Amino acid sequence: MFLPLTPDDTDSDLPRHCTFAADDWRVLSRFWHPIAFCHEIEDAPVPARLLDVDLVIWRTPQGLSVARDLCPHRGTRISAGRVDGDQLICPMHGLHFNSDGQCTKIPSNPDQNARVSTRLRLQLLKCEERFGILWTCLSQDPIWPLPDWPGIRDESLKRVYVPPNTWHAAASRHVENFNDVAHFPWVHKETFGGSEDDRFPSYDVETTDYGLTFDLGYDEGGNRFPDDVPGDSRHVVYTYELTYPFSTIIVIKPNDSWYVQYFADTVCPVSAYETKIFQVATDTTGTPDEEFLIKESLMINDEDKDLVEAQRPEDLPLNIRDEVHIPADAMSIAYRRGLVKHFGLGGPLVR
Repeated sequence: MFLPLTPDDTDSDLPRHCTFAADDWRVLSRFWHPIAFCHEIEDAPVPARLLDVDLVIWRTPQGLSVARDLCPHRGTRISAGRVDGDQLICPMHGLHFNSDGQCTKIPSNPDQNARVSTRLRLQLLKCEERFGILWTCLSQDPIWPLPDWPGIRDESLKRVYVPPNTWHAAASRHVENFNDVAHFPWVHKETFGGSEDDRFPSYDVETTDYGLTFDLGYDEGGNRFPDDVPGDSRHVVYTYELTYPFSTIIVIKPNDSWYVQYFADTVCPVSAYETKIFQVATDTTGTPDEEFLIKESLMINDEDKDLVEAQRPEDLPLNIRDEVHIPADAMSIAYRRGLVKHFGLGGPLVR
């Protein structure tokens, strides 16, 4: 599944004031990225930002559309306009655009039957709705598939959407933290972390068609599962499945229960140092406790946030020799190496 990258073939140049290294931006611009929960897009256009590029999202009877947030007439932020039926209307001169991005009406024209130039077209982007998330790609030729999350893809299981949060940290820093296990007893003491004396067993990270995966057993402190199994702690098995570059699902299975929880995390690299987090959860009850899951997830995120935002360097060091590693870092090392080896991100691979 790992395909060699070809030279960048996007029609767009780097965004002004780009915060990414040019080569990294050109690679990342060819992945799918999440930009919104679909249920958040209602009657008005919504601004978004991806890889330092301003976008507009709008809904018509034809579905959701995504374009660069730029009217081709005078460069107005069209997200400040409105939606009327199947038309997105620019706030400055009232130009109307359909769901395909083509201008269909210029209100100031004396002859309303005159042909509208095909050059009056929004820079429409590819987009796809999956798992209740809207994904887009800045390139017309994505190099990697969207994640396919077990459990979350089961339409018979109710999905819980954790309110999005923005971290002032690199997307890869967040992803590495989400896939790190050794911080549990130190950072997550108030939620599920076990004893500070915990020893983590060695684990093997496997390469998949989409990224990386590993399994790990852990004794959680507390008992957070709605399966009526008694006890002050639970032994669980976590299965992590990472889809490059920034999406992970954890399948959480208490070993003495029928219960399984699926918790997916994917992030939008707003800029090199700003990351918007989207999380979706469900479980085998079919109707998870939405209030509890959201509250717990936000607590866990808050336990992580300040520490990740304070990490230095802000960029994830992709040269393996730039930081010292411990045995529990097997996933982190595999992730860093994979970003370099398969996509050429960040710098030379050091084995």
